[in-house]
Amino acid sequence: MPSDVHHPANDVASLAAGMAEGSRPLLSIVTVTRNCEATLERTLASVRSIKTPAIQYIVIDGASTDSTLAIISRYGDIVDVLVSERDSGIYNAMNKGVALACGDYTLFLNGDDHLLPDGFNQAIALLGRQKPVVLSCRSEAVSEAGEPLGLLKLSTWRLFFFNTVPHLATFVRTDLQKQYRFREQFKIAADYDLFLRLFLGRHRFSTSELVTATHYRGGFSGNVPLTIQECRQIRKENLGWVVYALTRALEAGNEFLNWALRRGRRAGNLP
Repeated sequence: MPSDVHHPANDVASLAAGMAEGSRPLLSIVTVTRNCEATLERTLASVRSIKTPAIQYIVIDGASTDSTLAIISRYGDIVDVLVSERDSGIYNAMNKGVALACGDYTLFLNGDDHLLPDGFNQAIALLGRQKPVVLSCRSEAVSEAGEPLGLLKLSTWRLFFFNTVPHLATFVRTDLQKQYRFREQFKIAADYDLFLRLFLGRHRFSTSELVTATHYRGGFSGNVPLTIQECRQIRKENLGWVVYALTRALEAGNEFLNWALRRGRRAGNLP
């Protein structure tokens, strides 16, 4: 069974401090779950394949009502901390995980995604050798039907428009993750907000071509209208009115160009 199970976890900070008294892990991996019985097994199995004493594994469960907790109990040998209680949203749960993190770096792994051992282990070696502030690797995207959709990788200039950071392949120094935290007023794009604030704060993003994880598209993150709404609000708050207005103008120009291309193709004037 996991070393710590809290129902509820009101003293997560003291628990993290207690764990930190021992040997400090290099990495803390946080998985947030809520009724993930259909997909969680592959996530946990992938963590088991890379788990070492240098890795702390934290699971924050939102009081699941299906067999999620039973599945987690079968992986008690790798789960260092398990918290199961109601939360106010995914980013509230992720902030709980951050509060418990004792590693030098923090990585978030969704309850329907999985790690790729070869690339992941090479990334761990990079963290130990180079000690970057943020290390952003690549993740492979897969449709809900299992079809490959290509690789997700960081594009810093596109951060001025939307999130290009593959979260489950990006290792953030834990002290910065604790300092910046996720702003919980955002329900779907708080990770974009966090990465944009880190970038604008001049924290260096190192990149690697290593492919460390597989991301399955769909779920709440597939809510396109809400994503657009929150991303625009985040840009407005972080970029200032002048830069934000410029990005909106470029965005509108791109939308017009796409509309013109579609119209031209329908009319048979374009290939």
